[in-house]
Amino acid sequence: MPKFFTDDLTLYRENDYIDISGADAHHISRTLRMKKGDRVVVTSSNLCEYETEIEGFTNDSVRLLIKRVTQNATEPPVKATLFQALTKGDKMDTIIQKAVELGVYEIYPVECDRCVVKIDDKKGDKKIERWNRISLEAAKQCGRGTVPKVHPIIDFDTCTSLMKKSDLYFICYETSENNNPKNLFRNNTFSSVSFFIGPEGGISPLEIEKSHNAGIEDITLGKLILRTETASGAVLSMLLYETQF
Repeated sequence: MPKFFTDDLTLYRENDYIDISGADAHHISRTLRMKKGDRVVVTSSNLCEYETEIEGFTNDSVRLLIKRVTQNATEPPVKATLFQALTKGDKMDTIIQKAVELGVYEIYPVECDRCVVKIDDKKGDKKIERWNRISLEAAKQCGRGTVPKVHPIIDFDTCTSLMKKSDLYFICYETSENNNPKNLFRNNTFSSVSFFIGPEGGISPLEIEKSHNAGIEDITLGKLILRTETASGAVLSMLLYETQF
């Protein structure tokens, strides 16, 4: 059953109506070519899930009749924030897609010393728009109850400041001999976690120094050196295992 998201926080009941407009309405009527009586699911920002039946169409909207109301139960118990160094090519597209599928709560792209690419403000706005579309499509595909937000690009100093707003935070560093995710996840009580993944060229010594000065621990992901597009998925998979299974 096709799934759509709405920011409408109204608590609807069975037999109420929801009107969908804009791109989603176009997608329902023109792309999917759905008809009156077909069913779609609408998930709101308050995690209510509405199983609906198409009641009718106008030129720019679709009217949906609510047949069943439930609470979304797919969201992970821990809010995980990924701070991902900018990557070259379309690697960020894959990182965002897979992170959303694995339950990430939000994503911050980070410009670092050794990032291969540099993105100016004009290109950055277009990138963020694209990455949020990827997040939306991934959330629809895997049945998420919310759409993880991809924030504007930040620098490393801002990254370390924002990370510390979570209950648990760490930097994944290929040469670290310190802690590991399993110990951190099993030995701490937390409802939010932030972690940083470096770029293709690795985290610079200055950035490691800055993170230590900010009180952020670097940890190892094991003896294998993971590519930047693999590391976030590894961390999120470990988190899911430790908190949901």
